Amino acid sequence: MDYEDLTRMMNEMADKVAARIQALAPTPAGDGDDDKELLTPKEVRTLFGVTDKTLHVWNKNGLLPRLRIGGVVRYRRADVERAAQVKSK
Repeated sequence: MDYEDLTRMMNEMADKVAARIQALAPTPAGDGDDDKELLTPKEVRTLFGVTDKTLHVWNKNGLLPRLRIGGVVRYRRADVERAAQVKSK
């Protein structure tokens, strides 16, 4: 496998992740505020096919910010979709 094959495969995976994110649950009608829809780390790991360590690195690098709410970690759907777009480029 060469660099071009790897890049093409990563782009295909990112496209699939973006499609799965879109299919999760519709955005609530009315306010259009994607920040209100939160995903668990498990949901994000499943969508991207990555580990907790990778999510931690993405958070540290600013690719995928996380929220701490009452001691639990959540990710905004809009941030996850944005990260999927970045990873697909």
